[in-house]
Amino acid sequence: MRMLFTSFCCLFLALQIHAQKEPQKINSKITTVTMFLQGAQVHRAARPLLAAGKYNLVFNGISPKIDPQSIQLKADGKLTILSVTHQLNFIKEQEVRENIRQLQSQRDALDDRLGQEAANRKIYAEEENMLLKNQAIKGDNATLKAIELREAADFQRQRLAEVYSKQQEIARNIKKIQADIDKIEKQLATLNEQQNLSTSDVVVAVDVREAGNANLELSYLVKASSWYPSYDIRVKDISQPLVLDMKANVTQSSGEDWTDVKLFLSTGNPDENGTRPTVASWYL
Repeated sequence: MRMLFTSFCCLFLALQIHAQKEPQKINSKITTVTMFLQGAQVHRAARPLLAAGKYNLVFNGISPKIDPQSIQLKADGKLTILSVTHQLNFIKEQEVRENIRQLQSQRDALDDRLGQEAANRKIYAEEENMLLKNQAIKGDNATLKAIELREAADFQRQRLAEVYSKQQEIARNIKKIQADIDKIEKQLATLNEQQNLSTSDVVVAVDVREAGNANLELSYLVKASSWYPSYDIRVKDISQPLVLDMKANVTQSSGEDWTDVKLFLSTGNPDENGTRPTVASWYL
């Protein structure tokens, strides 16, 4: 019994150690972005609940166009940062590729529906021509009674109304299907234009001395983002001061969504460091 209890305790401790060694994914949110003329600095914040022990924290969903040398991490809590590394995550690329395949399947299904509706439109158009060509409802050597003439006219009128109604319905269906195809084509064009569909992971090795919440701030530089100024000149008349308004045209294709973030604009160059340059002497 004692041996069984000892074995159970060892197994429990082994499971605990294994669980602590498993990487923990961190859900972070972009809080502020500083836009430079070329490039941008992104700040992420997270407050995860960490267990005691040594293991890796993984910040995922980060732009693949990150500058690994610019990664900085600040931590507020009872933990020690052992290392910070960067790696590409190609699982996201596989998810995007799967989205492309799904969109292509949807487009193929819509193409089939569009072809069926076009065939139905052709059928009703031929029936319309047949009804209009067969308006002569008596033969050359035969006469029709009034009741027969009325029944034939009622049938033709009723059937033509049904044909026209079906043609309008088919036209509406074709218009809607074509609009859905156009949306899918635009989405496919956007996905296929992306040269790099992967994302980045920042892996942080930590030694947590005591379990609890920790405040983490991750910052890094990303490329494929820029801004440039444009100006509006306003003046009421020549006797009034001239008003010059500056606007910022911001573009970014870093692969991240900057939704509800504080955006700052800077004319600085993040590639320049703070080291004082050495000026050579000029002898005249």
